[in-house]
Order: sequence, then structure tokens, then C-alpha cells
Amino acid sequence: MKIIPAILPQSYRGITLGVEKVHDVLDTVQIDFVDGHVAHTRTWLFNNKDSEHFSAIEREDEGMPYWDTMNYEFDLMVKNPLEKMDMFIAMGPSKVIFHIGTFEQGVMLAYLEQLPQIVRETIAIGMAINLDTDPSAVAPYLEYIDTIQCMGIRDIGYQGRPFDEVVLEQIKKTRELYPEITISVDGGVTLENAQALRDAGADSLVVGSAIFRSPEPYATIKEFQSI
Repeated sequence: MKIIPAILPQSYRGITLGVEKVHDVLDTVQIDFVDGHVAHTRTWLFNNKDSEHFSAIEREDEGMPYWDTMNYEFDLMVKNPLEKMDMFIAMGPSKVIFHIGTFEQGVMLAYLEQLPQIVRETIAIGMAINLDTDPSAVAPYLEYIDTIQCMGIRDIGYQGRPFDEVVLEQIKKTRELYPEITISVDGGVTLENAQALRDAGADSLVVGSAIFRSPEPYATIKEFQSI
């Protein structure tokens, strides 16, 4: 079971502190970006904090924390995310996850079709679906993506929200429709429900508060990995 810690950063320092807690034991983290439209909160890059760090990254004077050993997956809870893709690509993600419903299908397909080969080879693409999204909505993008991320909470864009068991049936349906694709679950993931998520068909778990609010993050990660 692959475990991916999720950081919901209010500042650039929040990313640094989060990565410092897990970089010795894992090589991938997910950064959640929220613009205030898809959810009623704003994270770093959208809250007018620490903009100087992004400018330094854009100039290549600075990299993301532990950029040489850490892979960054970006979860874009952002309206019309393609309008900001140059900004996100400049930060060097290994994967970008778009949320169904935040973009127009035709615009997204046109974008994916014209992606340069170098981008295709360096940045994987995922699609996220909410609890009330029919997994068949992912079908038009299937040739371009490697991951479907099922959200385990209704109030996305926040950490510590209650887990909704509806996602278990959604995972099963997604697995039936797309038997070869990687299924990830994000939101409400705990040690108590991790086995049920695995049994339903999840390949990886994106974990926020269960890791970062743990008094022993490393031990908690090892417990998750043992499932």
C-alpha cells in the first residue's frame, strides 16, 4: 500500500515543515492547492503569503523543499486550473491531479492532446472525483491519466473532516470500470479505515491529519504501510 502524506499549506513554510517530518521515510508528498472557489479556503499561492518563494522558484534560484529527493504531487482544487498551469509546472511536480467539474471537458482534452512529449514524460496526470461524481465521468481522459483519486470526504479543501463510507462503493465501481488504473483515496483516511479502503480496491492512500497530527509520524506511516 502506497502512502502519500498530504500537506494543506497556509504558507511556504508549511510545506517545508511538513516535508521535514516525512522525507526520511517517504519519497512522495501531495500538496493541496485551494483557490477559494472550489472550496471556501485559500492555501499558499492563493492567499497572498510568501509570494517571494514562488518568484525564486520561477527564477530557478530556489527549489521546492528537498526537491532533489522528494516527488511532489499537486492536487489542484482550483477553478479553471489550466489557466495557471505554467505556474504549477514551474514548481516541478511529478504529478498533477485535476478535479472533475473544475474545467470544461473540451478545453481539458485539447490541453492534454497538445502536451509536449517532455511534459508527458515528466509529469503524470490524475483525475479526482467527489463522492457524488459518477466514475464514468473520467472515461474521456483515460488515455492521458494514470490515477483516479476518490475523495473520501464531502467538504474538500480541509483536513480533519469526517470520513464518508460512500467512497467504499465508489472505489469498487471505479475498479470495475477501470481495472488497470491506479486508484487513490484522499480525505478522511485513518488507520481505522485503511484496510477497508484497501479491500475496496484502493492502491494508494493520501493521508493528512492522521500523519501530521500524530505524535510519531514515522511510526504512523509504518502502520499504514503494513496494511
